[in-house]
Amino acid sequence: MNGRTQTWLGALRETRNFTLLTLDGYAWLLPQTEVQALEAAPDIDPEVRVPQSVGAITFAGEWWPVYCLSGELRLLPQIPAGRRVCPLLDNGADRFGLVCDQVETLVKPSRLYPVPACMVPPDSPIQALTLLDRGLGCVTATEYIARLIAAAGERADA
Repeated sequence: MNGRTQTWLGALRETRNFTLLTLDGYAWLLPQTEVQALEAAPDIDPEVRVPQSVGAITFAGEWWPVYCLSGELRLLPQIPAGRRVCPLLDNGADRFGLVCDQVETLVKPSRLYPVPACMVPPDSPIQALTLLDRGLGCVTATEYIARLIAAAGERADA
C-alpha cells in the first residue's frame, strides 16, 4: 500500500457517518459531509444540460448538473426506471447531482479495508472496501466520481 493510499484510508477511518448510495444493486459509500441535499428525480430539468449530464437541479439559487451512473460507475445517457433520488454532492471543488436507486445514512462501517492493488487500476474511484449486511460496499468520494465523469467526457470528445 502506498503512502497516498494510507493517508486516504486514515482520513476515511476518521469519518463518522457515510451516505450509502445504491446504483443497480451496488453499494457505494461517500462521506456524509459531501452530501448537501437530497432531491427527487422528477425535479431534474432535462432541458438544462452540460455534456454527459441527464439534466440539472436548481439548489441554493444555482443549477447543479446531474449525472446518471451504472452500478459499475459508467455514465448512462438516460435515467433508468426505478431511480428515485438525487443526492447533491459538494466537496468544495466539485458540485453535481447523482441519480440513485436509494440513498441511506450509514453510521461508520465496522471496518474499512484497503483495496488490493491487483484488483483496481490506479484511476479507480474505489478507495476502500467494507462489509455491509447486504454484501460488499465500495468507499469513494465526490472527488473520484468527478474525475471519472470528467474522463468519460474527455473520451466522448476524442
